[in-house]
Amino acid sequence: MINRHKRQTTKQWKRRAGRPIIAGITAGMLMVHGVIGVLPSQAHAEASDVSIRNWYSYQRITVPELKPSWTAKVDNYLNMNETYIGANAIAEEGKVFTFAESKLIALDATTGKRLWTYGKELTPYITYQGGVLYGLTSDHKPYALNAKTGKAKWQSGTSIWIDTVQRTEALIPTVDTLYVIKGSTTFALDIQSGKLRWKADEPLGEGHGTEYLEESNGIILRTFFVQGALTSVQLNAYDKKTGKKLWSHFGQGEAIQIKDGLVYSVDFYSPMLEDDESSPERKWNVNAYNLKTGVLKGSQEYRWTMPGDPPYTNGRGGILVYKDKLYIAQGDNIAEYSLNTTKSETTPIRTFHQPYGDKMELLGIVQERLVYKNFETGELKGIKLANGQEVQWHGDAPVSQIDVYGKGMYRAQRNGTLLALNMMTGQPAFRVSTGGDLHNTTLKTNGMIIIQAEGKLLGVKLPASLK
Repeated sequence: MINRHKRQTTKQWKRRAGRPIIAGITAGMLMVHGVIGVLPSQAHAEASDVSIRNWYSYQRITVPELKPSWTAKVDNYLNMNETYIGANAIAEEGKVFTFAESKLIALDATTGKRLWTYGKELTPYITYQGGVLYGLTSDHKPYALNAKTGKAKWQSGTSIWIDTVQRTEALIPTVDTLYVIKGSTTFALDIQSGKLRWKADEPLGEGHGTEYLEESNGIILRTFFVQGALTSVQLNAYDKKTGKKLWSHFGQGEAIQIKDGLVYSVDFYSPMLEDDESSPERKWNVNAYNLKTGVLKGSQEYRWTMPGDPPYTNGRGGILVYKDKLYIAQGDNIAEYSLNTTKSETTPIRTFHQPYGDKMELLGIVQERLVYKNFETGELKGIKLANGQEVQWHGDAPVSQIDVYGKGMYRAQRNGTLLALNMMTGQPAFRVSTGGDLHNTTLKTNGMIIIQAEGKLLGVKLPASLK
């Protein structure tokens, strides 16, 4: 998950026009050294022309406060290009890898001790697979390092820099290939040598590619934003060996499932052409394409009716797959379907009522709970798959960043603290003072969480209940 942050500060100042003189003289007159004067009129503080409070009160949660095991100064992610926020630090193998003075450093996650330093003026992007770190130099040439020693394995001679308006950028390592996404261009590099195998661009994407890339049975899938009668997403397939484009379907999103040689993908374009306000009928189409040829093999149509009278709201929410089941947000409900058929007019297996609120966005399923986010406040709510019961996770200040690992929910807040909760019970477990207002992704490795505050990392040992 990538965060946008905008810092805003509001200060209110009050000036007093004067101090009132209070005297117990019934005539309202004051004589000083023979001079008669009238008491001054009572002064008032100036009233503001506009006064808006951008917070609401929280009930303070009493919980044990843990002290960080260590703190380390690092490059402030708020000073980085927004593309790299969320990819500037990772935690693996009991180590933390991040950037300090534009150099890549490795820290022991338990002690905070610096283990090694690599490079200079590096692009603050790092990813990991199988004991190897992958990053970008200042001129955007990919490199690979031994994660244990910090020794270089290779640096590619190919720069992936492309001047695009949409700065979509991602490094995706697989068993034998490092894929690099830059806008609508895809680079495939040999994972052992860094040598460029092929480069493919989607010209209709005009630089607007997404971070989605998936590899299956020798086929690479990617999505792009393409201009048609209306701008919509487009799903492309490429040959893994050559980068040759095999097929594409305008209006189709990323694969929600790949199974038995079929790619299941949601049709996002057709609903854009429908009259939503006057008709209560809604539907999603999920198409199944042959992975290698792109030939349509079947389509599932999921229909529902919006309640009430016109004008109707859109009523189409998130759609996701979990354990061969399809979950679709339909107005105020979430419907569960089987994804193993290609029959239309499918009847839901069961339905759930979505969490209270009209600004809820379906994120996914964690710990057998449908998780929703309020897209204005960032707060999370959930629905238990077992019984449809709503669950909530409360903090005591506005949220800056939320991360979940297993049973632990780590809530970095705008009051300079991180509040940890047990996701299964909703009960708070501990608090850590971070000294920061905005926070980046909380990391976890080897029984430690790593909190990213502004310009520093804090390592905190987890209690047994959340390990």
